[in-house]
Amino acid sequence: MPEFPKLRIGLVGCGAFAESHLTTFAGIPFVQVTAVTDVVAERARKVAERYKVPRIARDFRELCSLKEVDAVSVVTTEDQHLEPVLAAFENGKHVFVEKPMATCLGDAEKMLAAARQAGLILMPGHILRFETRYATVKEQLDSGRFGRIISVYTRRNRPKWQGAIYKRTPLVLETAIHDIDAMLWYTGKKVESVRSYDVAVEPERGVDLTWAVLKFEGGALGVLETMWLMPDKTPFLDDFLQVIGTSGVANIDVFNSGLTMWRDDGVEVPDVSYEPRLRGSAYGALREELTYFARCVLEGREPSLLTAEEGVEALRVGLAVAESGRTNREVEVASIS
Repeated sequence: MPEFPKLRIGLVGCGAFAESHLTTFAGIPFVQVTAVTDVVAERARKVAERYKVPRIARDFRELCSLKEVDAVSVVTTEDQHLEPVLAAFENGKHVFVEKPMATCLGDAEKMLAAARQAGLILMPGHILRFETRYATVKEQLDSGRFGRIISVYTRRNRPKWQGAIYKRTPLVLETAIHDIDAMLWYTGKKVESVRSYDVAVEPERGVDLTWAVLKFEGGALGVLETMWLMPDKTPFLDDFLQVIGTSGVANIDVFNSGLTMWRDDGVEVPDVSYEPRLRGSAYGALREELTYFARCVLEGREPSLLTAEEGVEALRVGLAVAESGRTNREVEVASIS
């Protein structure tokens, strides 16, 4: 077997999506997860045992100081990203931070400033840039074959049980932040203003549905639909994107993946886009994304397919959408701080 230089990763946070990271890293030959930590020590212990990680750190500060860690993957709850990111930079470690970068713009801007000062990589987890169909549409748009973009419509709907977990974060930041990033990526334009509408089935328990219209510089429109109202037994991902240009239309339908499974115990539509599981590892967009981050670190180059600045801009727009829904008015994106 050929020997590969290994990027040694420390993982901060051992929840469900952290296990997706661990499963994915296990299939990348030039990556080794050398340490994990979590605020729940028993959870970190179980994850380390399951994935054969040699070191369990007491907390993120200890993990970031370890000599056997070259880069840190931050997969904590969404509002707890800042301190591990800053600790990593203080200790000379590169950082991958899951989306959204933060839940307030100030935290994201502090991360960006710290990365610049340290001269280290900060890459946010906007996975659609690494999904084959979304990336193909981007290349077609850049070639000019669709003409000028007139509008982008996106849908990202999830079952009620996920909302019960993730309502800790504003809906648009938890789900539609992916689609906001895709819109910004496709258009190459800033959003001037947003107008969104929220529905809360039980107002005291947070927003369940958001519809929003984004006005881009140059006149293009973006339309977002996202919710936590799909039935719990929904067997598929209800994700869709349509780009309308002056010379054509592109459609991405994640639900109609081409793979369905009908069994005595029910119907399944497996994920073949984001992190399909095969041969004991995760493939698809998540593997492409984490592989890209690892290669950038090993090769000593700044990510160009996805930058920290773009992650901050997506957050800025997402916060504007959330504010518009909350205040029931149009919000200028430049005013968000």
